[in-house]
Amino acid sequence: SWAEWKRPIVAIVLTFLCNVESSMLAMGEWPYMSTIDEEATASFFGYATAANKAGHVLFAFIFAVWAHKISSIKFPMLVGRCVTLIACVMYFFVEFIPSNRRWWMLFCYLLFGVGFGTSPLLRSYVARTTTEENRSTAYALQNGAMVLSVIVGPIAQLSFAGLPYPGAFVIPPNIKLNIYTAPIWFACVTNVIAIVVTIIWLQDPQDEAVQEMSTDKPTFSIAAIKERLARLRTLNLPWPLIGLVLFEKMVSGLFNSTMPAIAGPLLTAMFALPGQSIVLLMGIAQILVSDWIHSWGGSSKSATHNHRVSCRVLFVFSNLVVIASYVITFPYPFVSSPLQPYNATTRTGCNPLEYSWCDSQMVMSIYPFIIALTICSSFALPSAAMSLDTIYSKMIGNIDQNVMQSAFVIADDIIQIVGPIYGSAVFTAIGINYINIINGIVYIAGTVLWLAAWRWLKPYN
Repeated sequence: SWAEWKRPIVAIVLTFLCNVESSMLAMGEWPYMSTIDEEATASFFGYATAANKAGHVLFAFIFAVWAHKISSIKFPMLVGRCVTLIACVMYFFVEFIPSNRRWWMLFCYLLFGVGFGTSPLLRSYVARTTTEENRSTAYALQNGAMVLSVIVGPIAQLSFAGLPYPGAFVIPPNIKLNIYTAPIWFACVTNVIAIVVTIIWLQDPQDEAVQEMSTDKPTFSIAAIKERLARLRTLNLPWPLIGLVLFEKMVSGLFNSTMPAIAGPLLTAMFALPGQSIVLLMGIAQILVSDWIHSWGGSSKSATHNHRVSCRVLFVFSNLVVIASYVITFPYPFVSSPLQPYNATTRTGCNPLEYSWCDSQMVMSIYPFIIALTICSSFALPSAAMSLDTIYSKMIGNIDQNVMQSAFVIADDIIQIVGPIYGSAVFTAIGINYINIINGIVYIAGTVLWLAAWRWLKPYN
């Protein structure tokens, strides 16, 4: 009935509104930063990306504690949306800053991460407002909203691809509508809608479980955490295998944490693509990735459910696909060409003042790179994540999984923060070739360790 589904549907709508902006803004961040600030470097963009991830990780925890303390998610959700709206407004005024505009943008990225920290609250809200009979359906709809946001975001960005830079004046002289700022206007609209939905329709469940939770001893106190850890140590869990899965979680996240941070600088420096072409290319690739994730996710979950796919085998195969992508996209001398010289007017090509390897490295065709990136993002990485999620959940069994699942999330958060800094620093210092080599070695090591523990992983397959 509508009475049962009203609150879950509100959470699903908010999930879509909160996710669509992040999927849309990411494609134009580097082109816009490098256009309005000539001192912006790939290393700095890596730090900006890491700041966004760190803001999300830190405030996801803060918002969760806050929501638990007050037994409500409405006010934390409202604060998160307002922080994101403030970041959007600040983004409009970046060209009013006379110099060092990249620092203003970094602060905006940090605020975007802080605002996005409320997204986990919506998942717990769905759990609290649904019955056991309809909870799986509600989660499926929420996951569908996330997939839809990843598709709608790039489509919205592509719809603005024809807007030139600097574009039309909205508020002279520096607030303009162009290919880089149009997504921010779109994000402002979605945020205003999300704030209205939160104020009017988001209702906290006032049931007995919530009332009891508010009178219990604090779940997030130091004493409570120590008590849970002590209880975990008494359990008969396969701790070496749990450690292996946590390590593999960071290994499988290495590609997805380094590539988004260096994709823009790489396309600019090595393939000499201007900003508008980068936005268009990444938008098309993102739509393909989203569509394939949706198709492959449904078929792989069905196959796993029917015991036709081994999670152990699927993880190894996913790692081999990533390793093959590094091998295929390596610029071998017989199929590669020198980098194009730097064009100061368009700010494309390899700038020897920024990259010392411009004369020594080569580049292959862009098509194998885009194909490999799309296949890894749409097939290999989601498959590896699904395999590890399944095996890890079976390892920890039918216990209170909150602490152990937190460790799983923290492992992914660590690589999402460290990866952009590492990737951009190595790219600036010695180029993409060595990132391929280093990451390939890490993936090979992770695969070898997984195979070494093969027979001990069988009970959790």
